[in-house]
Amino acid sequence: MKRKNIVIVVSFVIGILGIVGSAMAAGTGPAPNSGDCIPDGSGFETTNGPNGEGNGPGPAPNSGDGIPDGPGWE
Repeated sequence: MKRKNIVIVVSFVIGILGIVGSAMAAGTGPAPNSGDCIPDGSGFETTNGPNGEGNGPGPAPNSGDGIPDGPGWE
């Protein structure tokens, strides 16, 4: 019975190592926009916004103007 348990555990460990090893070897590859010499981001951003502008609405309308009157979202 003890030998059977050892064989099961060793098989399980080898299987897990095979899965993890192949996942690590495959990787995700380079970023879609890498190497084009245009500093426009990695290409992994989403484009689900108005006019294709993804990743949120951007900075607040009044941010950076030096006037402490709120963000301007009202």
